[in-house]
Amino acid sequence: MDAFAIGDTVEITGPVMTGNVGTVVHLDTAREKYLVRVGGATQNYFPAEQLRLFRA
Repeated sequence: MDAFAIGDTVEITGPVMTGNVGTVVHLDTAREKYLVRVGGATQNYFPAEQLRLFRA
């Protein structure tokens, strides 16, 4: 699980929340998923293949 780190800004590319940009706030190593927070209150877990680093 070294594709992303806590604090990375990522764009969601998977079927849920596609196109949203958020911040990695937690690494779930047991499930191999990243918790991404979008905005102030929305967050969800995603596998690495559903995320990419965001470049403004």
